[in-house]
Amino acid sequence: MTEGLEILGKEVFDTLFIDWRIMAATAVISIILFLVGIYIQLDKWGRGIPEGATKPAGAWGALKLIISSTFEKGIGHALEVLVLDVLFQRRTYRRRKLEWLMHILIFWGWIGLLILTIVAAAAEFAGPFLFNQNYTYFVGVWNSLELPNNIFGYMLVAGILIAIARRLFSKGKDVQARNADIDWILIIGLLVVVATGFYAQYIRETAGVERTLIEVYKTQAPGFFDNITVLFHEVFTLLFCVAYLPFSKYFHMITAPLTILVNQGGE
Repeated sequence: MTEGLEILGKEVFDTLFIDWRIMAATAVISIILFLVGIYIQLDKWGRGIPEGATKPAGAWGALKLIISSTFEKGIGHALEVLVLDVLFQRRTYRRRKLEWLMHILIFWGWIGLLILTIVAAAAEFAGPFLFNQNYTYFVGVWNSLELPNNIFGYMLVAGILIAIARRLFSKGKDVQARNADIDWILIIGLLVVVATGFYAQYIRETAGVERTLIEVYKTQAPGFFDNITVLFHEVFTLLFCVAYLPFSKYFHMITAPLTILVNQGGE
């Protein structure tokens, strides 16, 4: 008998590095706070009265306006703006090369880790429910994601280091103007996420632990399961990168692309 969560006779979360109850509770709380934050932001954007309207658009009205404006010139144009102006940030590249590199490293590092996390979470449920396989399916997917996880992690570290260097040593007025406390909160928070993540990986590799069942962790590497560093990393990452996101300046990673899409991008 493993120590995961049983759903409809299938077991999930049986290879986690921390107790699934802690992980699930933190994930649920983080997602709820994220959605609440998104709604609050949409509600703020919807307080204005659109042209031709008699009352504020509200949160849902703001969402509809964003979607309609994004695709106003068609799907093809929207995709062009998404790829060139959002994903590759061509306008920033043409103005400030170093800032572009910093943004690309942080943006793609964060997005890449997010996508891989979603893929891993999907594999957790796809194995037993779609392919009728046990935990080995998830382990195989997780192992295949380890290299890209490391790559995106190093990208995030490089972007953070550039951001720190710019804020400490750059004499440009535009950089100094953005050197606010909230920036440091974001930089330090991301650095904590990445540093604890790599340290947790180091602990696992030093203990010689492969991804397997929780009961095996407890037998082969006592003290690894629910290790305080691993526990802190998992919980802090969810709270900082998900729950805190819509309430912080970090939210510009979402609002900036939306603004570009709504304004139809451009050179």
